[in-house]
Amino acid sequence: MRIKAKTKGNPCCIKMTIACSEPRKMYFKVKDSDKPFTEFTNRYCTVEGEQTFYVRMPISPQVADIIVKSENQMNGRPDDSYEIGNLEILSLKRKPSAFNSANSTIKNYIKFCQEFCAKAGYISAGNSIYTSNDGKFRIDYLDKITDESGKAMNTPARISKNKGIIEVSKEKFKNYTIPMRMCILLHEFSHYYLNTDIANETEADLNGLLIYLGLGYPRIDAYNVFSQVFITAPNSVNTNRMKIIDKFVRNFEEKHGDMSYQN
Repeated sequence: MRIKAKTKGNPCCIKMTIACSEPRKMYFKVKDSDKPFTEFTNRYCTVEGEQTFYVRMPISPQVADIIVKSENQMNGRPDDSYEIGNLEILSLKRKPSAFNSANSTIKNYIKFCQEFCAKAGYISAGNSIYTSNDGKFRIDYLDKITDESGKAMNTPARISKNKGIIEVSKEKFKNYTIPMRMCILLHEFSHYYLNTDIANETEADLNGLLIYLGLGYPRIDAYNVFSQVFITAPNSVNTNRMKIIDKFVRNFEEKHGDMSYQN
Protein backbone atom coordinates (compact mmCIF):
# COMPACT_ATOMS: atom_id res chain seq x y z
CA MET A 1 0.00 0.00 0.00
CA ARG A 2 1.28 3.45 -0.92
CA ILE A 3 0.06 6.69 0.66
CA LYS A 4 1.14 10.21 -0.18
CA ALA A 5 1.44 12.84 2.56
CA LYS A 6 1.97 16.55 1.96
CA THR A 7 4.64 17.33 4.54
CA LYS A 8 5.60 20.57 2.69
CA GLY A 9 9.25 20.43 3.74
CA ASN A 10 8.35 21.24 7.35
CA PRO A 11 9.57 19.45 10.49
CA CYS A 12 6.77 17.12 11.52
CA CYS A 13 5.80 13.71 12.88
CA ILE A 14 3.71 11.28 10.86
CA LYS A 15 1.27 9.23 12.92
CA MET A 16 -0.05 6.05 11.34
CA THR A 17 -2.03 3.07 12.62
CA ILE A 18 -1.73 -0.48 11.26
CA ALA A 19 -4.32 -3.10 12.21
CA CYS A 20 -3.80 -6.82 11.48
CA SER A 21 -6.35 -9.60 11.79
CA GLU A 22 -3.54 -11.91 12.90
CA PRO A 23 0.14 -11.35 13.81
CA ARG A 24 2.00 -10.00 10.80
CA LYS A 25 5.54 -8.82 10.20
CA MET A 26 4.97 -5.39 8.68
CA TYR A 27 7.47 -3.27 6.79
CA PHE A 28 7.12 0.42 6.12
CA LYS A 29 9.23 3.25 4.82
CA VAL A 30 8.80 6.96 4.30
CA LYS A 31 10.67 8.44 1.36
CA ASP A 32 10.84 11.50 -0.85
CA SER A 33 8.46 10.99 -3.76
CA ASP A 34 10.81 12.86 -6.13
CA LYS A 35 14.39 12.09 -5.10
CA PRO A 36 16.14 8.69 -5.21
CA PHE A 37 17.78 7.14 -2.15
CA THR A 38 16.15 9.69 0.14
CA GLU A 39 14.37 7.86 2.94
CA PHE A 40 13.21 9.26 6.26
CA THR A 41 12.69 5.89 7.91
CA ASN A 42 12.77 2.25 6.85
CA ARG A 43 11.68 -0.20 9.53
CA TYR A 44 9.69 -3.31 10.33
CA CYS A 45 7.76 -4.67 13.29
CA THR A 46 5.49 -7.59 14.12
CA VAL A 47 1.98 -6.20 14.55
CA GLU A 48 -0.70 -8.03 16.48
CA GLY A 49 -4.07 -6.32 16.59
CA GLU A 50 -3.68 -2.55 16.21
CA GLN A 51 -0.47 -0.59 16.60
CA THR A 52 0.31 3.10 16.17
CA PHE A 53 3.60 4.24 14.66
CA TYR A 54 5.23 7.66 14.86
CA VAL A 55 7.81 8.81 12.32
CA ARG A 56 9.73 11.85 13.57
CA MET A 57 10.95 14.01 10.69
CA PRO A 58 13.10 17.05 11.50
CA ILE A 59 13.72 17.06 7.74
CA SER A 60 10.82 16.34 5.40
CA PRO A 61 10.12 16.49 1.65
CA GLN A 62 7.36 18.44 -0.04
CA VAL A 63 5.48 15.18 -0.59
CA ALA A 64 6.30 11.98 1.29
CA ASP A 65 5.62 8.51 -0.03
CA ILE A 66 4.57 6.12 2.75
CA ILE A 67 4.91 2.51 1.66
CA VAL A 68 3.46 -0.27 3.82
CA LYS A 69 3.87 -3.98 3.05
CA SER A 70 3.40 -7.21 4.95
CA GLU A 71 6.04 -9.94 4.88
CA ASN A 72 3.84 -11.82 2.39
CA GLN A 73 3.81 -8.83 0.07
CA MET A 74 7.57 -8.39 0.45
CA ASN A 75 7.83 -11.96 -0.86
CA GLY A 76 5.52 -11.27 -3.79
CA ARG A 77 2.36 -12.80 -2.34
CA PRO A 78 -1.00 -10.98 -2.02
CA ASP A 79 -2.21 -10.04 1.46
CA ASP A 80 -5.42 -8.28 2.49
CA SER A 81 -5.23 -9.16 6.19
CA TYR A 82 -4.31 -5.67 7.41
CA GLU A 83 -5.69 -2.14 7.26
CA ILE A 84 -4.10 1.30 7.51
CA GLY A 85 -5.91 3.74 9.77
CA ASN A 86 -6.12 7.51 9.39
CA LEU A 87 -2.82 9.23 8.83
CA GLU A 88 -2.07 12.40 10.80
CA ILE A 89 0.72 14.93 10.48
CA LEU A 90 1.66 16.24 13.92
CA SER A 91 4.00 18.98 15.09
CA LEU A 92 7.51 17.70 15.76
CA LYS A 93 8.49 17.54 19.42
CA ARG A 94 12.06 18.70 20.02
CA LYS A 95 14.22 19.48 23.01
CA PRO A 96 16.98 21.95 22.00
CA SER A 97 17.60 22.65 25.69
CA ALA A 98 18.94 19.08 26.01
CA PHE A 99 22.19 20.21 24.37
CA ASN A 100 24.02 23.48 23.90
CA SER A 101 21.91 24.53 20.92
CA ALA A 102 22.96 28.18 21.22
CA ASN A 103 26.61 27.29 20.58
CA SER A 104 27.45 28.68 17.14
CA THR A 105 29.75 25.77 16.23
CA ILE A 106 27.04 23.21 17.00
CA LYS A 107 24.31 25.30 15.34
CA ASN A 108 26.29 25.83 12.13
CA TYR A 109 27.34 22.19 11.92
CA ILE A 110 23.75 21.00 12.33
CA LYS A 111 22.67 23.20 9.41
CA PHE A 112 25.52 21.95 7.20
CA CYS A 113 25.03 18.35 8.29
CA GLN A 114 21.28 18.32 7.64
CA GLU A 115 21.75 19.80 4.17
CA PHE A 116 24.34 17.17 3.31
CA CYS A 117 22.33 14.26 4.74
CA ALA A 118 19.21 15.28 2.82
CA LYS A 119 21.14 15.15 -0.47
CA ALA A 120 23.67 12.38 0.18
CA GLY A 121 21.69 9.73 -1.68
CA TYR A 122 21.88 11.44 -5.06
CA ILE A 123 24.75 13.97 -5.06
CA SER A 124 28.07 12.91 -6.55
CA ALA A 125 30.90 11.32 -4.57
CA GLY A 126 34.13 10.26 -6.30
CA ASN A 127 36.25 12.37 -3.95
CA SER A 128 33.90 15.37 -4.12
CA ILE A 129 34.41 17.98 -1.42
CA TYR A 130 31.50 19.69 0.34
CA THR A 131 32.06 22.60 2.68
CA SER A 132 29.85 24.68 4.93
CA ASN A 133 29.04 28.27 3.97
CA ASP A 134 31.51 29.61 6.52
CA GLY A 135 34.23 27.20 5.36
CA LYS A 136 34.66 25.72 8.85
CA PHE A 137 33.31 22.23 8.12
CA ARG A 138 34.34 19.93 5.29
CA ILE A 139 33.09 16.54 4.10
CA ASP A 140 35.10 14.54 1.58
CA TYR A 141 32.50 12.34 -0.13
CA LEU A 142 34.19 9.16 -1.31
CA ASP A 143 32.82 6.20 -3.23
CA LYS A 144 34.36 4.04 -0.49
CA ILE A 145 36.61 4.71 2.48
CA THR A 146 39.86 2.79 2.13
CA ASP A 147 42.83 2.07 4.38
CA GLU A 148 46.46 2.90 3.58
CA SER A 149 46.77 -0.18 1.36
CA GLY A 150 43.70 0.80 -0.66
CA LYS A 151 41.45 -1.87 0.83
CA ALA A 152 37.80 -0.85 1.34
CA MET A 153 36.85 -0.36 5.00
CA ASN A 154 33.48 -1.11 6.63
CA THR A 155 33.24 2.27 8.36
CA PRO A 156 30.60 4.66 6.95
CA ALA A 157 32.56 7.75 8.04
CA ARG A 158 35.64 8.94 9.92
CA ILE A 159 37.12 12.26 11.00
CA SER A 160 40.68 13.52 10.89
CA LYS A 161 42.08 14.04 14.37
CA ASN A 162 44.32 16.82 13.06
CA LYS A 163 42.06 18.94 10.84
CA GLY A 164 38.52 17.79 11.60
CA ILE A 165 37.87 16.83 7.96
CA ILE A 166 35.18 14.15 7.70
CA GLU A 167 35.36 11.37 5.13
CA VAL A 168 32.05 9.73 4.17
CA SER A 169 31.44 6.54 2.19
CA LYS A 170 28.69 6.92 -0.41
CA GLU A 171 28.51 3.12 -0.67
CA LYS A 172 27.21 3.13 2.94
CA PHE A 173 25.33 6.44 3.03
CA LYS A 174 23.38 5.81 -0.17
CA ASN A 175 21.25 3.18 1.54
CA TYR A 176 21.00 4.83 4.95
CA THR A 177 17.96 6.82 5.97
CA ILE A 178 18.50 10.54 6.56
CA PRO A 179 18.32 10.05 10.37
CA MET A 180 20.93 7.26 10.17
CA ARG A 181 23.24 9.61 8.25
CA MET A 182 22.69 12.35 10.83
CA CYS A 183 23.47 9.99 13.70
CA ILE A 184 26.80 8.98 12.14
CA LEU A 185 27.86 12.52 11.25
CA LEU A 186 26.96 13.88 14.70
CA HIS A 187 29.11 11.11 16.16
CA GLU A 188 32.07 12.14 13.99
CA PHE A 189 31.56 15.83 14.80
CA SER A 190 31.59 15.02 18.50
CA HIS A 191 34.98 13.32 18.30
CA TYR A 192 36.68 16.53 17.19
CA TYR A 193 34.51 19.34 18.58
CA LEU A 194 32.88 18.04 21.77
CA ASN A 195 34.84 15.15 23.26
CA THR A 196 37.24 15.68 26.14
CA ASP A 197 39.09 12.64 24.75
CA ILE A 198 39.08 12.88 20.95
CA ALA A 199 39.62 9.12 20.51
CA ASN A 200 36.87 7.97 22.89
CA GLU A 201 34.15 6.25 20.85
CA THR A 202 31.59 5.98 23.64
CA GLU A 203 31.95 9.66 24.51
CA ALA A 204 31.34 10.52 20.83
CA ASP A 205 28.34 8.16 20.76
CA LEU A 206 26.67 9.95 23.65
CA ASN A 207 27.63 13.50 22.69
CA GLY A 208 26.26 12.93 19.20
CA LEU A 209 23.12 11.18 20.44
CA LEU A 210 22.28 14.05 22.78
CA ILE A 211 22.08 16.40 19.80
CA TYR A 212 20.33 13.81 17.63
CA LEU A 213 17.61 13.14 20.19
CA GLY A 214 17.24 16.81 21.10
CA LEU A 215 16.63 17.64 17.42
CA GLY A 216 13.74 15.18 17.42
CA TYR A 217 15.16 12.43 15.21
CA PRO A 218 13.64 8.91 15.51
CA ARG A 219 15.12 6.58 18.09
CA ILE A 220 14.73 3.44 15.98
CA ASP A 221 17.01 4.79 13.22
CA ALA A 222 19.76 5.45 15.76
CA TYR A 223 19.50 1.86 17.00
CA ASN A 224 19.51 0.60 13.42
CA VAL A 225 22.62 2.45 12.30
CA PHE A 226 24.69 1.60 15.37
CA SER A 227 23.63 -2.04 15.04
CA GLN A 228 24.64 -2.12 11.37
CA VAL A 229 28.04 -0.60 12.14
CA PHE A 230 28.74 -2.82 15.14
CA ILE A 231 27.71 -6.04 13.41
CA THR A 232 30.70 -5.65 11.07
CA ALA A 233 32.96 -5.88 14.14
CA PRO A 234 31.16 -8.10 16.68
CA ASN A 235 33.23 -7.90 19.84
CA SER A 236 32.80 -7.20 23.54
CA VAL A 237 33.73 -3.52 23.14
CA ASN A 238 30.95 -2.89 20.61
CA THR A 239 28.49 -5.01 22.60
CA ASN A 240 29.17 -2.80 25.60
CA ARG A 241 28.84 0.37 23.49
CA MET A 242 25.41 -0.80 22.34
CA LYS A 243 24.31 -1.41 25.93
CA ILE A 244 25.45 2.08 26.93
CA ILE A 245 23.66 3.61 23.92
CA ASP A 246 20.45 1.77 24.78
CA LYS A 247 20.58 2.93 28.40
CA PHE A 248 21.30 6.51 27.30
CA VAL A 249 18.33 6.61 24.91
CA ARG A 250 15.99 5.12 27.52
CA ASN A 251 17.16 7.62 30.15
CA PHE A 252 16.62 10.47 27.68
CA GLU A 253 13.06 9.26 27.09
CA GLU A 254 12.37 9.10 30.82
CA LYS A 255 13.90 12.49 31.52
CA HIS A 256 12.05 14.21 28.69
CA GLY A 257 8.67 12.52 28.87
CA ASP A 258 7.04 15.56 27.25
CA MET A 259 8.66 14.52 23.95
CA SER A 260 6.62 11.32 23.84
CA TYR A 261 3.60 11.13 21.53
CA GLN A 262 2.03 8.33 23.54
CA ASN A 263 1.37 10.20 26.79
